[in-house]
Amino acid sequence: MRLLHIIGSLDQRSGGPLRAVLDLSAMSEPLGLHCEVLGLGPVNIPDNPISPQSIHSLQSVAFTSYGYAPGLRQWCRNNLRRFDVVMLHGLWMYPNWAVSRECIDARVPYIVFPHGMLDLWSVQEQGSLSRIKKTMYWHLREKRVLRDCLALFFTMRRELENSSLTFKLPSCVKLVVSPYGTASPVSFLAAVPSAKVEQGQHLKIALFLGRVHPGKRADLLIKAWRASEVGPEWKLVIAGNGDQSYIASLNQLVHQLKLDDAIKFVGPVTGTDKQYLYQRASWFLLPSEHENFGIAAMEAVKYGCAIAISDQVYLADEMPEGSEILPVRIDAWSKFMRERMQNDIWQKQQARKVAEVLLRKFDHNEVAQNWIDTIEATIGC
Repeated sequence: MRLLHIIGSLDQRSGGPLRAVLDLSAMSEPLGLHCEVLGLGPVNIPDNPISPQSIHSLQSVAFTSYGYAPGLRQWCRNNLRRFDVVMLHGLWMYPNWAVSRECIDARVPYIVFPHGMLDLWSVQEQGSLSRIKKTMYWHLREKRVLRDCLALFFTMRRELENSSLTFKLPSCVKLVVSPYGTASPVSFLAAVPSAKVEQGQHLKIALFLGRVHPGKRADLLIKAWRASEVGPEWKLVIAGNGDQSYIASLNQLVHQLKLDDAIKFVGPVTGTDKQYLYQRASWFLLPSEHENFGIAAMEAVKYGCAIAISDQVYLADEMPEGSEILPVRIDAWSKFMRERMQNDIWQKQQARKVAEVLLRKFDHNEVAQNWIDTIEATIGC
């Protein structure tokens, strides 16, 4: 079976579903599912696990987030019939509309995977302008994209339920909670980091790794760190790409709170640097206001890192009772940092307990086979 993924960006620094798409493609290839990826803009995937020949890039019009690509429809007319099914990742962009229309003309079925972009938070809680634009676009185009698709895929039951509250979904479309996950178990090698991420061996590390976006609430971690008066043997490392003006505001906050020696921004990380930080960290911290899965948290678990995440990260639904699942409040996170984060025994217990549950549930072999089985069942193979 041949599957074509359509995704907005091929730059790993932009976050989003690209990492999961690549990992699922790599895991599925030995089981008979050949995947190719079509995206916009330059390819920037330092640790790409699939063949570079399977990744196709098209130029989009600059200075717009809509993702208009003049050559997209012609590419589809030349290539779509090579595939048994197409998967559209995300919402609210031109590629979904263009590729869905071309799929209909070519009689190639397509699946839509919103990746949380249909959730109430994504539509309603990112400002009035965003809400108005998405509501208008829903009625003009997106509703038709969903109406004509074979199925809607969701990563978690909570995402499916919340998405059903945002807009009235077409009744004719199948709603599927799909298998999801990251690459196979990691190898614990002696990762030699670059100077920008290396931390002294005497320090204990708490790690935030992901897109540095207001919704991820790195600002909450900074304020909670100040309120909890974490000891000088600890350092909070913030790794990831983001809007430079927002990152500058976070740096200013760090300076205002006199935390320059306690908090370090290292920018986007991949490969050995990323591996080093996961292995070096005692805790992975993710206080997001919304995460439809939590890929980075799952990666941290695979490296044996304890995780503390917000109750708005949907991966929390799969974690065992007694895990560090916190509300998005400074007082809750500062109490965790003050009373439990610095307890080595508690950290080891949490790392072991959460790993036992999540690594069993999201075993890479089972995820890959169930992913293929779900797609085949959806398209009627």
